[in-house]
Amino acid sequence: MQTIRGRKRASSPNTTLPHSTSTGSNNNISTAGNNFAIRRSAASRSSNTNNIKTAIMIIALCSMVFGSFYLSYGVVMKSMNVHQPLQFENKGDVNTAAKEDGATVIQPTKKDTITKPPQTQEEPAPVNSDKCAFRSYPKSRLYGLHDKSQPNFLSSDATYIRGELPVILNPLEKDDMSMSGNDIDSSSSGSSSNMEQSTPVKPCFDTTSWETLLDQSTKTNRLPFTDGHNPSIVSLASNPYEQQGTNHSNNNDNQHVRLDPKHISPLTSAFPSYPLNNLFLAVTIFGNGQCKFGLSDQEVIDYNFSAYNDPPDGKRTIIAVMTPPTSLEEDDTEQQQHGPFQILGQTTLLLERDVKYGTKKQRGKFIEAQSNPQGGYTRIHQEFDDPRFFFHEGRLWVLYRNGPLFGYQDQIHNPVHFERVVTNEEGGGGGGEFVAYVKASETVRVCCGRNIALISEEVRVVDDGNVNSDGGKAEVEWLPSGGLKALTWVDPVTVVDVDLGDVTNMLQNRRQLSAVDEEVVGDGSVMQADVDVRGTSTHRRLGSAKKPKSNIHGTNGYLVPLPSSGELLGIAHFHRPEHRKESNYALHGHHYTHAFFTIARQHRSESGGDVGNASFKLKRISNEFLFRALSVPIGEKESPNDGDVIQFASGLDVYGSDVDGKLVLSYGINDCEGAVLTISMKKLQQMLIEVEPGQEVVDLMRKAKSEER
Repeated sequence: MQTIRGRKRASSPNTTLPHSTSTGSNNNISTAGNNFAIRRSAASRSSNTNNIKTAIMIIALCSMVFGSFYLSYGVVMKSMNVHQPLQFENKGDVNTAAKEDGATVIQPTKKDTITKPPQTQEEPAPVNSDKCAFRSYPKSRLYGLHDKSQPNFLSSDATYIRGELPVILNPLEKDDMSMSGNDIDSSSSGSSSNMEQSTPVKPCFDTTSWETLLDQSTKTNRLPFTDGHNPSIVSLASNPYEQQGTNHSNNNDNQHVRLDPKHISPLTSAFPSYPLNNLFLAVTIFGNGQCKFGLSDQEVIDYNFSAYNDPPDGKRTIIAVMTPPTSLEEDDTEQQQHGPFQILGQTTLLLERDVKYGTKKQRGKFIEAQSNPQGGYTRIHQEFDDPRFFFHEGRLWVLYRNGPLFGYQDQIHNPVHFERVVTNEEGGGGGGEFVAYVKASETVRVCCGRNIALISEEVRVVDDGNVNSDGGKAEVEWLPSGGLKALTWVDPVTVVDVDLGDVTNMLQNRRQLSAVDEEVVGDGSVMQADVDVRGTSTHRRLGSAKKPKSNIHGTNGYLVPLPSSGELLGIAHFHRPEHRKESNYALHGHHYTHAFFTIARQHRSESGGDVGNASFKLKRISNEFLFRALSVPIGEKESPNDGDVIQFASGLDVYGSDVDGKLVLSYGINDCEGAVLTISMKKLQQMLIEVEPGQEVVDLMRKAKSEER
């Protein structure tokens, strides 16, 4: 007998269910049908109950969602209304807000009207896209001065001058002075007042003649590949050490000339609106740079950096004429329209190919001499890497490196020449162009220090007992030029003579040089410094000195005389760790700190009475410092109280009295852009601390003191 199961029957498409009213001879079938109907009815009731429960749950869930949305919308709208600036209808009633589009009038309490500024002021700062303003960088490009956890090379493995942790040289007024190092100048508490320091300015060079800023893929302008890194900026005054705008009774001081105006006369005619003594000159390299180092492809886009991966049109060096740090003539409208350190004109530094340029050491790599069909010699832009200015015999010189042609241990020096270019657009003798170039025949090589600084001016105090602190009016004597000297190492202090060969005679007599050194290619064009400079037992080479030494290195290219004390002022740097291997921080050195230092010849009693023949010794040195970071990372509201991971102070000059004048500092940021600022000489003098006789920098290095940052 066939047994029919209701559930299987219902699922079979070929089975016909009997009607419940049917009669048949088979009771079993009828009973089975009834049983199936009963079971289906129960299942149907159960299914309906479940459906009702599900519907109730869906309705409840929707109610919760819509309710939450309604409440959130109300809170947000209320918050927006409360934080928006209020527009008052009645000036006499500060609690009456204007109605807009029939909206409910908000009656703020006193607390609403006197508390925080509007919410819009707290929003993150936008990423900078102005090439004349300081760039934005990710937080990874910061030094991390106040980080609680620092790498070992900054903490357990590090030593610092006198064991003092670095501080910020130029903190902002809003900075926490306990973190910025207000002990630099307790009288100002790190204030950024005009009396102590100026706001950093970015030299804004024009790169459009050699690179295109338009990104074709996005049809938007990007920032340049670099903005010129590690600038060197100096005064063009004939004697910048005298008090600006005052007369001195010391005739000897007035007779001193650092830069003879006749050698830069083309600049006088190119910029007649400014007295030459008020102008400044900058030199900087547009090279490989590290603007994008460590950035992801997305960060390059977010920070609006260049799409180039190499310097457009090769490396080049730019020279620019700049306005003074302050306007000296209040009634001079021409000067008033420019801010401090603004570029008035610029040109690419060229090499005149009057003889072969390069050395045989570089496997025959050199540049041949080439005449110009129109007369003279051709000029080309060349790799003048890490350029810095110095002065000698009344002329402006530039020192640099050119690794491909001269190797990477030699520093190269040339006097700079200028020519006036009159353009068709000029009228009435106003603001034209100029050309700057060096001659291959006037090239000098010096080996093998690290960032060598030149010495050409020396001054001594005639009577130490007459020195006073109110104006530096002690009688001083400018020593006759004893030739060009080089500070090849800061630790230990190592000063050597530089043999210019016949370059000096040629500059005076304008005649060709004769061959001097068989290592020099061609007509003796590249002059070699004398043997002592190239490394004898008195010259410290990398890794060869047995005496312990610190890892301090020179930075600026010229030691500036301080007439009030008879010292020479320089700036030096550390980078930690000491090696220059590529890392997650940079291609080469990183985590730079700087220190001011002075050297001077020994006292007469120590040198047998002949100061001119006495050796140079370390006299004073400051503790270490950083420059205030100017970058605002994405998501931040302002620049953090920190330094940059790469900072290199390549320019140093004194403008006015070394007692109450200004110190002009120019430096590079992240191998990408430059900055220039001034600090008061008073502040500098307070930072410099005298060392014991015979002490070198290494004798001052200590583990960092345990103190809160």
